[in-house]
Amino acid sequence: MKLTRRSALRMALAGVAASLLGARPAAANTRIVRLTRIKVGATFAFQLSNGAPALLFRTKTGVFAYQTICTHQGGATKYFSARKLLVCPVHNASFDPFKKGAVVAGPATNPLPTVKVAIKSGWVVLA
Repeated sequence: MKLTRRSALRMALAGVAASLLGARPAAANTRIVRLTRIKVGATFAFQLSNGAPALLFRTKTGVFAYQTICTHQGGATKYFSARKLLVCPVHNASFDPFKKGAVVAGPATNPLPTVKVAIKSGWVVLA
């Protein structure tokens, strides 16, 4: 996929809007997915109410999620399970989802925003 100036600007604006509006969706307890549909070690992509993409992780100890818009210029990060990293294709900024979304490689300097999730009645919900 070729990245044009227009699409890069669109992604940057989406990132800025998501940062200003926050990654937290408006309605707590909104169902995301049944817990039984996600195996331990798997991920589940979903969208927040503000339109931002997010990724849910399930581990032996529970679930956690991040907004997946790069904090550098708003590119859409992709999860590479073999490397256990979220990587932005724009400038290769990398984030470690197992260390609170911390930046592993620049040019990003801020971690990915967390999305608060919980498990209630067999569902993963927004907290």
